[in-house]
Amino acid sequence: MELKKKITIGILAHVDAGKTTCIESMLYKSHTIKKAGRVDHRDSALDYDGQERERKITIYAKQTRFAWKENEIFVIDTPGHIDFSTDISFQSRQDLMADLERRLSANCIDMEEEGREEKLAMVNDELLTHYTEDGTLPLSLLQEALCRREWFPVYFGSALKHEGIEALLDSITTYTLETSYPKEFGARVFKINEEGIAFIKMTGGTLSPKEVVEGEKIDQIRAYQGEKYTLVQQASAGDIVGLKGAPSLRIGQGLGFENDQKESLLNACLEYELLLPEGVDAVTIWPFCEKLAKSDPGLELAYHERSKTISLSLMGEVQKEVLQRRIEEGTGIRVGFTQGKVLFKETIASQSYGVGHFEPLRHYAEVHVVLDPLPAGSGIQIVNENKIENLSLGWQQQILNALRYAHKGVLTGAPVTDIKIRFIAAKGNLKHTSAQDFAQAARRAVRHALRKTKSVLLEPYADFEIRTPTTSLSRVLYELDQNKAEFAIGDSDEEMSVITGKGAVRLFMNFQSSLYAISKGRGRFTMRSIAYAPSPEQESLVEQAGYDPDADLRHPTGSVFCAQGSGYFVPWDEVEEHMHLHPLETHNETTYRSVRFKVGDEEARRVFEMQSGRNQKEKQVQPKKKVKADLSFEEVKIEPRKPTCLIVDGYNMIYSWASLKELARVDYDSARERLLDAISNYQGYKDIEAYVVFDAYRRKESVGRNAHRGKMNIVFTKYGQTADAYIEKLVHDLKKKYTLIVATSDGLIQNSILAQGATRLSARELESRVMRTNQIAFEHLK
Repeated sequence: MELKKKITIGILAHVDAGKTTCIESMLYKSHTIKKAGRVDHRDSALDYDGQERERKITIYAKQTRFAWKENEIFVIDTPGHIDFSTDISFQSRQDLMADLERRLSANCIDMEEEGREEKLAMVNDELLTHYTEDGTLPLSLLQEALCRREWFPVYFGSALKHEGIEALLDSITTYTLETSYPKEFGARVFKINEEGIAFIKMTGGTLSPKEVVEGEKIDQIRAYQGEKYTLVQQASAGDIVGLKGAPSLRIGQGLGFENDQKESLLNACLEYELLLPEGVDAVTIWPFCEKLAKSDPGLELAYHERSKTISLSLMGEVQKEVLQRRIEEGTGIRVGFTQGKVLFKETIASQSYGVGHFEPLRHYAEVHVVLDPLPAGSGIQIVNENKIENLSLGWQQQILNALRYAHKGVLTGAPVTDIKIRFIAAKGNLKHTSAQDFAQAARRAVRHALRKTKSVLLEPYADFEIRTPTTSLSRVLYELDQNKAEFAIGDSDEEMSVITGKGAVRLFMNFQSSLYAISKGRGRFTMRSIAYAPSPEQESLVEQAGYDPDADLRHPTGSVFCAQGSGYFVPWDEVEEHMHLHPLETHNETTYRSVRFKVGDEEARRVFEMQSGRNQKEKQVQPKKKVKADLSFEEVKIEPRKPTCLIVDGYNMIYSWASLKELARVDYDSARERLLDAISNYQGYKDIEAYVVFDAYRRKESVGRNAHRGKMNIVFTKYGQTADAYIEKLVHDLKKKYTLIVATSDGLIQNSILAQGATRLSARELESRVMRTNQIAFEHLK
């Protein structure tokens, strides 16, 4: 049976309003479940998490689906717990309607009352014309007006008693417009659970298992009903499904033609630090915390290497309690939290040009960017405006990926926002440049640009509503004035008064406690949307922070250059004169000056000696007389091209590849097998030799052993022999027979291997090549 419509609805309300119970009743009335559970009985279909059942609230967004009269309905159940207090209503139906009309919209219409047609006719002129001329209200006009939010149908009932649910579902299927979706694939990620399943809303086209999305092959497509799911062979526009096999997807990411989602209105703006029991290292629980952060868009965690601490951003007290419980259940460790502090952000006041250069010995990368200020709330935008014609697409992509790094500002070290980063030029070296080198240069370029221009400190401001007894109104207004808030008095009567306003979050962190004291426990303080704006107290706040951008070694503002065989640091205010590219100095917008200095004879002789391996001082030699070159032709011998051999440090790959390191923490043997399968496929497709070396030098029982998979050799070193030592000897033995490529971790530089003519490949570069090649191979097989 072909369904008429696919409809997605979200149910929003404060805690204990009955959202989950309403959905439970929908599932029961649609015959999706045989028995309706209850939140308070801890047996509802959607609140299946242990903490949800214990607290009797919804903590995590859930999704389900059901059919209603030949329509498919997807439902999102949302949490209502974020720092709201219980507000169970005992008002009459008439009082509730009056409250809705007064506080929300005059066009909230009770669909079961007499005279509703007259109210519907007043929604817009077109409906009024039809109603006065022929006494009808065309359904298509009502649907269009509802889509434009010109009217809001209201139904009364009891979800607990299953009253009014059928009328509500009929209204949903009747008054919603049928969406026309494009044939092109589009989707958006709205949730990622702890298992790594990415939940998406399809907004165009179709998607099937084994297709590639954002460079990753989808293993499964799941249709969920609560915690249960069924596998589907194709998802189409309008569906809500879960994707398995795409670990790099992130919440809010747009897929296909969809753009990434803008920042949430309720951004976490308070930062805490985890307090750990004595003897527990932050490194121990960081992997679990990192997994939690990926699954929860409201949770931001960061591990600080220097202080060995974990900081996190949260919305409120309930989220702290939930996180504390989840960490204890996942790791067995009971954590605490420090006193929260406000998170600042930074932006720029004007355009700025920045450069970054990273050239320690045997590394090379240079990146140039331009930063432009954007309107508030725009976030970070990355634009490719590369001017260098011979810069490969692969290198350009590596630079763009590096520019997506969470850059720090130069006022307080806070994250930057509302900036467009335009990548305009870069330079690399075919032998010495890696993705990590571009990352270093790109980050330095952004920091250099920030250092050159005027930065603006942003702090969070919250729109709020206060309901307080009228007898306490004057004291509340005095407190708001002391906290430098903007406010206005709204609807008030003899009993209660309503105040709306806006204020700096840092000044309102403990306002609820003060309000309780003033109002004798009857006052309520509710934060609405949170947005960042320039702080009027920037100077004093920056001084309090005491941040020195030039002393921040993790986020340097200067660059590294190379001379006489060693790297040296150049501070930010001197780097532009040292750069090798100068893309802003253009002629007819087509050329650029690539070098700003001449290389002297002494420097050229030093470079030649370094490249040829001559480390001893050359004796004084009398200059020879010039001899005319012999231009006669002679026979030239062409050496046959040597086959390629790839040598891989196995353990470094497992703990460096994004596709393996999470699996390795759970099942190391499976991670190793997956690595071997990937290298074997890559080696076979490229028709090269390969060695994968695993370090067993600490295992006394290891005597060393070799195995083979086609042309791939698998080596486990013997006790007392490191993988580095084995690889170094292997390179020496094979260098005459093969063109050698050695893959190590990003941070490992094996000088002796490079000196013997082998090319080094970073772990991330090898992962990218292997995954890309395997993807191409599988496409050919199809």
